[in-house]
Amino acid sequence: MTTTLSRARAALVGTAVAMAFTSAGAATLDLTGGYNVCAMTDGAWACSANDSSGSTGSGTFPEFVGTAGGRPDTYFMYNTTTNPLEAGNEAGNGLNQNRDVTLGDFAVVDFMGTASFMFVLDINQLRPDPLLSLNHVSIFMGDGSLSGYDAGADTLGGVAATWAMPAADTIELNYSLAAGSGRGDMFLYVPISYFAAFGTSAHLQLYSAFGSPNNNNNGFEEWSHLSCTRTTGATCYTPPPPPQVPEPGSLALLGLGLTGLGMVRRRKAG
Repeated sequence: MTTTLSRARAALVGTAVAMAFTSAGAATLDLTGGYNVCAMTDGAWACSANDSSGSTGSGTFPEFVGTAGGRPDTYFMYNTTTNPLEAGNEAGNGLNQNRDVTLGDFAVVDFMGTASFMFVLDINQLRPDPLLSLNHVSIFMGDGSLSGYDAGADTLGGVAATWAMPAADTIELNYSLAAGSGRGDMFLYVPISYFAAFGTSAHLQLYSAFGSPNNNNNGFEEWSHLSCTRTTGATCYTPPPPPQVPEPGSLALLGLGLTGLGMVRRRKAG
């Protein structure tokens, strides 16, 4: 399934609706009050659902990590090719619930004037208690097989996060804004500058933790991303070119020029 970039923007970014912003310095980022509420967390933007319609299913936004439902009140999950999963990792067994992804499939969007990757979180809660706390998100780059999360160091398999929410931040989400499966309850825009050191074949793993103080009561949370290979007109990620290193001859000429300039200055001073 493919779609046009303009349709994706209209359905998911909500450009026609003015956005409200929470305090960027707050440790609790409350996105529960309405549509298009955005807050910044470590250079990235987290936004609530943009309207009560539209789908973020596996076409334009392919899922890559999610649960199979019935999870504990508090839990974590991340995608990895390592099997069996780390104890406590609640990623599901289905292909779309634990999928290997590389940067070459990520579309680049402009959000708040910054080139960014768009991640979409779909949550599911019981309607009498629709709030859910997202306690942490970390993104790791490697070969896709990283396993063994260390919460104290915020590392996966000993590798530091490429981007992560500050430990003090918690994002509060409201399932009732976009109730139902396959709907975007939160949009996370992470600037591509964090990934400048990685090529298109680099593997991305996303860790997330939920449930405190607003606990999980239904499971079936899942993350997806905007795919450039499934979205007509989208721009695929390409790493920035490496910095230019001057040729040895150029360095020599520069040295001669500086030497000559110094001699001219000495003559004038004399």
